[in-house]
Amino acid sequence: MPPNKIITKIRPWHVLLGAFSSGVILVAMIWMLAPSLLDWGIRHLAAEAETEKFDMEVTRLDPWETGIENILIETKEADLSLGNLLLQYEPGGLATGEVNSFTLRNLNLKLDGKAVLDRMLAEQSQEADAESTLWLEQLGEYLSSPKLKTFRMFNAKTVWEWPDFSLPLEFKIKGDYNEGLASTIFDGEFAQFPFLSELHFWQEDGNTYGEVEIKFPDLNKSELLKYPFSRFTGLDFANEFKVESGDLVMQGIGRIDGNRVVDLFVEFNGSNIAGELLEFPFEIEKIISFVTPKNSSDVETRTYANISVEDFLDVKGLALGAEINDEKVTLRPSFQELRAADNFGNVKVSGLSLPVVDLNLSNLEDFSLKGSHDIFFDKLEIEEQGLSIYDGKLSVFADTDLDLFRVQVLPLNAILTDIGIRLFGLSFNGLGNISNPLAGEMNQVLSCDRALVGEDSLVEDLSLTFRPHGNRKVVIDGLTAKLKGVFTDFNPANCSVSFLDETEGGYRVDFNDSDIRLGNNKIVLEGLTGSIAVKSFDPLLTVAENNLSFNKFSNDQITLEDGNFSLAVNEEGEFLISDFSVRIFGGSLEVDLAKWKMYTDLIKVEAKLTEVSGQQMIDFFEGLDVQVDGNFSGMVSFSNYDGAWDFGTGFLQLNPSVNANIKFNQGELIYGGVDPTDPQSKNLKLTSWALEDLEVDGMGINFKVLENDRQIIMSINGSRETKDQRVDLDYNPRFLGGLQDLLKWKENMLIP
Repeated sequence: MPPNKIITKIRPWHVLLGAFSSGVILVAMIWMLAPSLLDWGIRHLAAEAETEKFDMEVTRLDPWETGIENILIETKEADLSLGNLLLQYEPGGLATGEVNSFTLRNLNLKLDGKAVLDRMLAEQSQEADAESTLWLEQLGEYLSSPKLKTFRMFNAKTVWEWPDFSLPLEFKIKGDYNEGLASTIFDGEFAQFPFLSELHFWQEDGNTYGEVEIKFPDLNKSELLKYPFSRFTGLDFANEFKVESGDLVMQGIGRIDGNRVVDLFVEFNGSNIAGELLEFPFEIEKIISFVTPKNSSDVETRTYANISVEDFLDVKGLALGAEINDEKVTLRPSFQELRAADNFGNVKVSGLSLPVVDLNLSNLEDFSLKGSHDIFFDKLEIEEQGLSIYDGKLSVFADTDLDLFRVQVLPLNAILTDIGIRLFGLSFNGLGNISNPLAGEMNQVLSCDRALVGEDSLVEDLSLTFRPHGNRKVVIDGLTAKLKGVFTDFNPANCSVSFLDETEGGYRVDFNDSDIRLGNNKIVLEGLTGSIAVKSFDPLLTVAENNLSFNKFSNDQITLEDGNFSLAVNEEGEFLISDFSVRIFGGSLEVDLAKWKMYTDLIKVEAKLTEVSGQQMIDFFEGLDVQVDGNFSGMVSFSNYDGAWDFGTGFLQLNPSVNANIKFNQGELIYGGVDPTDPQSKNLKLTSWALEDLEVDGMGINFKVLENDRQIIMSINGSRETKDQRVDLDYNPRFLGGLQDLLKWKENMLIP
């Protein structure tokens, strides 16, 4: 019997089992071959990209992750090595291009900087693809549904190499991208210059916004960037500018409209920045700058800073506004406080506003200060001169073609603290050469409505005309003022004020044949010469000896000529006049020493008179009809108390002379009012007759100061002889009263 044939019936589940087994075997084969297939595919793409060298290793490929290690790519322009690349995703999202995480580690990229830059410049010259320029516009679409959730790059290094330098960059990147929000952190070192940065994009109310912040914590590490900067820009300032410390933060925020960033606002914030500029050490304690671009060519900036330049100036509250429109720049500078160093006069200015400056960047060589420019300040202090000026406005006009400038200061108030002077309504009008402003060729005019010297002295309507001669000398050509209501005029002034070294004194005033007039020529001092060197004004102190002289001093009562004297103010506040000599009444007056202490009323002067004309002395008193032939000599003293001059103890003696004679023709002053029957009447008439033409043998005048009054006692000895009569006279009239009473001699004569 033949073997039985076994016929198995194929059922539907057999088909399903076979299909499932085949599928499992196929998937297993694909899973096992996938890394090789991915490796083959990438290598094929690399070959088509004409890489000179390419290598990699696919270490993992599954529905959730893809890992590639040891990637190596070499081209003519770049060498790239990557230690690790890891993609993480969901199987369902991978089909639509969604990736949960993209991580790169140990990136090392070397670029031929020149070749890459040449290619970039060549591509810029071609018309850009419209689609590639709309990345900002596409950013909003990306934020609506980001395909990449997380991006990480660790231990990344790139080097841009040029024949003579290289630019290394070490960095790391952390990016997190969610619906409506994208944040990226990018930190590293560029040529050893560290930086920290964050970039954020978000959507709000249908708009897309962007924000960036970049921090440079160590500006002193920027030295390696100087040479590349000079190569790219052609500006070489490596030796002129150096930063030694400081940090800087840049922040920007804006709204994305299409492919543009609008409503952009940028802020720069720096602190403790120190370094050198043109060999001047500087320090920027704080600087804040706000930048607001209106469009691609119109930008507004506002900068605030505190800056110090060693041995030069110190600036607090610098405010610099700038408007940039294409190549036109408008600058608006102001300062809260500016202080110059000691070697520049130790000047301090508060609330300073400088003129607006318009520049054309394409034509800077034609920049000119022509026209009028206004400068404002709240307070100006020159500490070396003890000068404080308040609420000032300066108008500066310049004409470079004529090499002229004009400075006008509108009325303001000032204080000279060292000498206790307060000035009200002070103004200035000056003209000079731009190329040599201190040449002293043109007059400057300083005027003042009112000046208080201390608490009492008052100067009004001051007008001073002067010329600067260098930076340490001023020539005064004219001065007019009211001193306590008395009009005073220096004309010609011919004075100069020099600023001296401390060893010589603070200032020296030189009088070069100056004329001084008081009270509309009621008092005139002519030909004043000599100098006064002032060591200080607070307290007032001069050098020990200041020699002065004058040609003539006159008023409506007296004239002094050929005066010479020495003047000084000592540490006790005493005014000392010594070696004073002057011609008076045809003779001379000499004072060895006179003192007056500041802030006191008493002045006492002892003087020696020699060969003074008796007739000129008599003429000093109006209404006295006397003729005296002869000269007097003696010692007299004068004093000033409570503002009134008077004489003190002294005497005058008629010098012996055969021609000494007195003619007194006012006999009624001697015997007038006397009873004719009085026995003295005859003697008084004989005295009067003798004095009408008396040959004088001797005459003396004694000045006495008693406890309650002053007296002048005269002694006249002589004779008169005619063929009918002879009188030998011994006459002793007496005058009661002081100097002011002497001017009213008629009421004060006592006849014995």
